[in-house]
Amino acid sequence: MSELQQLLDRLVAAGVPGAAGWVRNERGSLGAASGLANRRTRQPMRPELRFRAGSMTKSLVAAVVLRLAAEGRLSLADPLERWLPGSLRYGDRVSLRQLLNHTGGVPHRTATLEQALYASRPGRLRAWTPQALVAMVADQPPAFPAGTAWSYSNTGYVLLGLVVEAASQRTLGQELGRSILGPLGLRDTLLPDNAPEIPGPSARGYSLPLGPHGEALDGPLLDFTVQNPSWAGAAGALVSTLPDLTRFFRALLGGQLLPPQLLAEMTTMVEVPPGSIPLPLYHRYGLGLLEVETPAGPLLGNAGGIPGFLSIVLSTPDGRQQLSLMINALLAPAPVYEAFIQGSRALGRRLLS
Repeated sequence: MSELQQLLDRLVAAGVPGAAGWVRNERGSLGAASGLANRRTRQPMRPELRFRAGSMTKSLVAAVVLRLAAEGRLSLADPLERWLPGSLRYGDRVSLRQLLNHTGGVPHRTATLEQALYASRPGRLRAWTPQALVAMVADQPPAFPAGTAWSYSNTGYVLLGLVVEAASQRTLGQELGRSILGPLGLRDTLLPDNAPEIPGPSARGYSLPLGPHGEALDGPLLDFTVQNPSWAGAAGALVSTLPDLTRFFRALLGGQLLPPQLLAEMTTMVEVPPGSIPLPLYHRYGLGLLEVETPAGPLLGNAGGIPGFLSIVLSTPDGRQQLSLMINALLAPAPVYEAFIQGSRALGRRLLS
């Protein structure tokens, strides 16, 4: 697909070290890349390289929760208090479904964590437990009464990771392997614990310096590949590849992982208020899934941003066709984001034509 290669070249020209893409449909798969995976060694970017997938983690965690619901281990209507007593003082008024679609009102403290990451190498290597991440907001009131509004919350997904462990009696990584990675053969996807390096063939991840208010500062791109992913946990620690992620969304939306009723619940969307997310790619959100509107119809998937990487996977609602993109920079020159948003939508629209 010449349009895919042109977009990747345009992203590199706009200021990112490297960009990769993967398209999958009934005729097979096609990968493309541009630029560098490693600026120091001049290693070229390749679409099969591992990278940090950020909030793409949420889609896999949501699928695990729904698989446990299908097995009768839990219910989406369960209050958080049932599984994690005392974790939040309002936990009896927040359901698992509301945590999944960000309507639970749980405060979001990612900016504080990212400031520590950008401040020093020791900050990037600090190990966080899920309990410590929850404790950062446990004494705060909810942002709003559960079910009355929408606000993105990494903490909500950290709580869901703990719920998975309580309901399955396995670690989140073990349950993810049992219910998703193993059955689908996603051999290049893993949920690391405290390992700061990305194992195996992988891309390096870069970022501009971070200002005091979370803004990107002018300066050279910094290498943010080495970081302890425990700060993101169940909300964003996943390591994967574009082929694995497209295979996951193809299987999920194609009905291979969930019974129809639960897949319908997962794809039931709520409105996202304008200006409530840093990258305005989508306006509706389901249970760990986003929806992007195009003139040809909606696309489903997710996007992931973590220091070093930005990625997105978009799929037709029936799961038959996917587009995935990755750039190995998060904070980057402004033209990069315009090209990423416009290119994602334009190529996504081609999936439906």
